[in-house]
Amino acid sequence: MNRNRTALKLFFLLCFVVSLFTAMIGCRQKHNDDDTDRQPVKAVVAVKTEEVIEHEAVLTVSAFGRTDALRKEKIFSPIAGKIIAMKVYEGTVVKQGDIVAVIQSKESNAAIMGAEGMVQSAATPEGKAEAGQVLKLAKSTQNCVNVLAKFDGIVSTRSASEGELVVENGELLTIIDLSTVDFLADVSIHDLLSVKIGQQSQVRFQSIPGKEIPAIVEAINPQTDVQSQTIKVRLRFLPADHTQPLLRTDIIGTATIVTGSRHRALFVAKTAVLRDDENNSYSIVTLTADSLAKTIPVSIGTTTDSSAEVIGENVHAGMPVITEGNYSLADSTRVTVARQD
Repeated sequence: MNRNRTALKLFFLLCFVVSLFTAMIGCRQKHNDDDTDRQPVKAVVAVKTEEVIEHEAVLTVSAFGRTDALRKEKIFSPIAGKIIAMKVYEGTVVKQGDIVAVIQSKESNAAIMGAEGMVQSAATPEGKAEAGQVLKLAKSTQNCVNVLAKFDGIVSTRSASEGELVVENGELLTIIDLSTVDFLADVSIHDLLSVKIGQQSQVRFQSIPGKEIPAIVEAINPQTDVQSQTIKVRLRFLPADHTQPLLRTDIIGTATIVTGSRHRALFVAKTAVLRDDENNSYSIVTLTADSLAKTIPVSIGTTTDSSAEVIGENVHAGMPVITEGNYSLADSTRVTVARQD
């Protein structure tokens, strides 16, 4: 009987020990779980940042256009007749007063052609001799006119060739004075109020890469192009630029006209600006004090090749903005700033 009672006590003691051990395991697991919950969340996105910079914004108007020559003149035949000499070709450099063509009057041409016909049709030596005298007289008394270049320039086109018949005031050729080449910019009427005569500008051409040619606003056309709703603005190239000898007419380019400036403007790298095409809006992403991403809506002002002016109530100089890793980055995402190269 005592032996059974002792075995029962040992059984209850063993159950108590097992229960105590299980409770301790459960408490420790719960303690570990609580510690895991309290561990800080590690950063999930690595980004690069730059600071917002404050400096003066240069206000500009950009417009496409082409080069044109202010002094460009067609040369016409002063009389009707035959071109017996064409002394120039496309690209020929001429000086004022140079003979560019010689025109034989139609009367002289008719007399000479008639005399030549007599020579060919004469059947006797006496007749040929008489016809030869007539031909000699016709040539000696022929009326020819020298056509002269009116200014220094280069022949750009020829409309007639030597040996052709030409009517009075018939077009012969065109001469261009390359020293008068300027730029005709097609400025939108929306930008016209800010464009003034005398403003500085730069013109860039794809055919002259890496070079901006300085120019100045010379004249503003009073007539609007109905289809494009643009105004022709004539820009005069500054003569000090050594690129000007490369200029020809009808070269397509882009003009940037400086219309003013804005002080204490805020700029960021272009890579920091995000565009929402659906809403036609812009934003930048900054960092909060606890390294969380925060999107700020902005408006865009002037731009350069590498930076953009940003305008917004919550933007200030010196604040960090994300330049890499900002695309599709949700607000409140924890980020870490990668070391700048």
